[in-house]
Amino acid sequence: MAELAHPATLDVYDRYRLDEQVALVVNDPVVGEEGGLTATRDYRTYAEAFEASAERKWEMVRRHVRPGRIVDVGCGAGAVLALADREPTLRESDLIGVEVARHLYEECVHRKAQGWFTNPNVYFYCRNVLGGAVFPPRSIDTTLTFALTHEIWSYGHRMPSLRAFAEAIYEHTVPGGVWINSDVCGPDGRDRRVRLTLQGAPPTIAGPSDVAGSAAAIASLDGLTRDEIAALVESLPTRARLDRFAADFHFPLVYKDLGDPSDPGAVEIALGDAMEFLTHKDYPDNWLSEAHEQFCGLEFADWKALLTDVGFEVDVASHAWRNDWIVDNRIRPHAQLSTLDGVALDWPDTHVLLIARRPLNT
Repeated sequence: MAELAHPATLDVYDRYRLDEQVALVVNDPVVGEEGGLTATRDYRTYAEAFEASAERKWEMVRRHVRPGRIVDVGCGAGAVLALADREPTLRESDLIGVEVARHLYEECVHRKAQGWFTNPNVYFYCRNVLGGAVFPPRSIDTTLTFALTHEIWSYGHRMPSLRAFAEAIYEHTVPGGVWINSDVCGPDGRDRRVRLTLQGAPPTIAGPSDVAGSAAAIASLDGLTRDEIAALVESLPTRARLDRFAADFHFPLVYKDLGDPSDPGAVEIALGDAMEFLTHKDYPDNWLSEAHEQFCGLEFADWKALLTDVGFEVDVASHAWRNDWIVDNRIRPHAQLSTLDGVALDWPDTHVLLIARRPLNT
């Protein structure tokens, strides 16, 4: 098509390498037409949930934050940065938010204009962090990431994408600076085979007119609205919901019914896959979006190995932990976990807090 363009146009494209930028945007594997990760995600729900948990997240990490240039990658609508803005010790710091979803980014800009922030040095950028470096080398004192790294793993190329992200953060971190990462994680020994008992029996197909059981659980969701999908998922008992999830999940999830008449909802499954389902099953409003994301791809030991290999020092404050609210309200009432021999197991860790520092001499 170059022969159809005006020479001045070609000169601008060549001078500013616009062809490379166009190719990057068109071929971006993550960002959709509206600047989001998937077309099925309801960002209002996500933003509300993040706002509700922002104070808890900030309280968990605030003592590890190093003053200076502080960036929150995947900042949502800016709730955590608003809390950082209130910290007297960070009054002279730059607060920087990076968000890929355009409407969340626009909400950040709107909030800044409405006076949410007292610090004049608050900045927001709409960027896809998988598209390359966002900040110059050795320019950031603290990087915050909340519930982000599992998305990089899931929407990118798993470990290669996550490693590239960790390397980019290492490069933009000043010597002595810190990356604070809070996210979901897999349980220790996630490949261990366990017995998972779920409410309800395994579904059966009685015939083409039967809309209950596995006919409803594994039917294609193509053409259904988000509300229709949510209603279908909510109608399924927990055992049938496992079949629905396995059909929609973008990662392999293998299990088998144990065929125990006294325990009809029992399956044999890897511990990581069990927790994958149990931590996903209560998101019917964003079912297909959640089915894109793997929560248990890495366990704590994997994280420590990755960060150390990249060059970070993992602070002793780093740890895996269990969200007991999720366990008590969403998991325990609907499921039981045991060894294959029937010995009861406690519910494992669900989240990780990582404090990774770049050594001073690097």
